[in-house]
Amino acid sequence: MDTVDKLLQISSRIEHLENIAEWIAKETIHTDNGVSQTGSLICVLADQIREAVFELCREFEEVDFDENETIH
Repeated sequence: MDTVDKLLQISSRIEHLENIAEWIAKETIHTDNGVSQTGSLICVLADQIREAVFELCREFEEVDFDENETIH
């Protein structure tokens, strides 16, 4: 599995988490406010994680590596 496949898999899992959390938030809004708020929080956190992964990948692409240079 190469890096792009791993990133696509991570993105897919984040999207799934966000969709499930959004569903939970909507379904519990009238029955359990705490659970609904937790679902909303998970949506926000999933979005922040997605943005952080994207930014990390963008920064990594900008690094100019020499052939003999190693990543620590």
